[in-house]
This record gives sequence, C-alpha cells and structure tokens, in this order.
Amino acid sequence: MAINQNGGHKARHCVVIGATGAGKSQALKNLIPRRGVRLVAFDPDNDHGCIAYDSLGKFAKALKAADKSGKNYRISYTGAKNAGQFEAFCAMAWEVLDGSKDTHIILEEAAQFTASSGPALEGLGNLLLRGRKYGAIIYTIGQRAAELPTTVRNNSAHKYVGVVEGLDDAKSAARLVDVKPETLMETPPDQLRFWHRQTGKSPEYMQFKYMG
Repeated sequence: MAINQNGGHKARHCVVIGATGAGKSQALKNLIPRRGVRLVAFDPDNDHGCIAYDSLGKFAKALKAADKSGKNYRISYTGAKNAGQFEAFCAMAWEVLDGSKDTHIILEEAAQFTASSGPALEGLGNLLLRGRKYGAIIYTIGQRAAELPTTVRNNSAHKYVGVVEGLDDAKSAARLVDVKPETLMETPPDQLRFWHRQTGKSPEYMQFKYMG
C-alpha cells in the first residue's frame, strides 16, 4: 500500500478537458517532465508513449517490478474494457505511491470508465482524496466536464479547458475555470490554447507548446 505519508505536499492534481483534437495529450507533455519521473497511465488509446500492456495481469507484474527496482519508469495499461478494470488500475497505482517520491498518474477517458458523474468509487476516490499525501499527481482527462465524477472536479487544484464541442459542453466546463461559456466557445482549434484556473487564483488564457 501507499507509504511515507507527507502532509507537506501541495495540491497538484489536474483535470484537462477538451473535445477531440483539442490537444489534451500535448497539454500533458507540457505539464509532465519528459524524463526522470515515475509515470503510470490508464491509457486505452495508447496516447502517451509509455511501455504499454494490454493485459491487466502483465501490467500489474510490470508495475510491481518497476517499483521494486527503485528506478524511474513510464508504464501504461491499454487494455481496459470496463469500470472494474479502471478501479483495479487505480488500486494498483495506490500500491506504488511513496510520499518521498512523486508519482504522476494519467487517467485517460475517465468518464467512460466511472460509474457516474457523482462521487468516485473507492479506487479513484482513494487516489484523489488521499494520494496527495503520498506524492500522487493525478491528471484526469476527459472530453466533457459534466461527465466527470464530482470527486475529480472538487479535488483537482488545476483545471484546464481547451476547445469545447458546443454550448452545452461550454456551460459545464465554464464552472471549472470560472470563464463565461461564450468565451470558451471562442477558443480556436489546432492552436493548443487552454483556459487554466488554479484554486484560489484568477483564470488565465495560456498557450501550450507542440512537443513531438
């Protein structure tokens, strides 16, 4: 289980929202160091260039071995088919957390694999509510803010919203970044522009860089 609790870690969880093609994967390349980190990804479409496993059993074995090695790693599970496998992934990620080290955790298409837009289930909830003290930095990725569990929305200190698909999506995403829906609708496609709001600060309109 998670070890070395450290209450001194800042709130660093992120949620990244955008329609298909908004540049969410590119945003993460800007947010997560390219080298020298521990990275675990739930990545059904294999978007993040990790050592990928489509078998949950093989992923679990590889993650355990990587953690035991004490070295940095980038490992993803790409074979998810249902919410149970998502919860299993979250439980495995919890097991390798260590408050003396940062562990970056990517959760792609989280809304598709969670039971509802209400409170998160045990595995995901554990990561979001307790993971900060054990060095977890969670990046929850989705296309529509309204579909994400409330636990994600309430426990992500950084919210990023890029191109949205229509006014309904803009209205739900607007509450994340405290920007008017009409303003979100003006975000241009294919330019890696995102609205960002950190808890306790005013929203900012930012530009990510394209990183191959």
